[in-house]
Amino acid sequence: MKTADARAEVFMTAFEALPKSEREAIMQRLFANPALKEDLIDVATWYERRAERAIPYQRVHQRLKKAGRL
Repeated sequence: MKTADARAEVFMTAFEALPKSEREAIMQRLFANPALKEDLIDVATWYERRAERAIPYQRVHQRLKKAGRL
């Protein structure tokens, strides 16, 4: 196991062991930081969409061009 993975495991174990009110306080502080908030949203979006099929760049480009967005 890599050091980063081991450290992440330790933090997750500790986070999950906290009472709900303390977990919420930590989440509020994370989301209060604009840069971290954006990163968390990006990760959550990726996680939700990870099973979707990829769309080739050329197809996206053609659709945007056809719609007048490029």
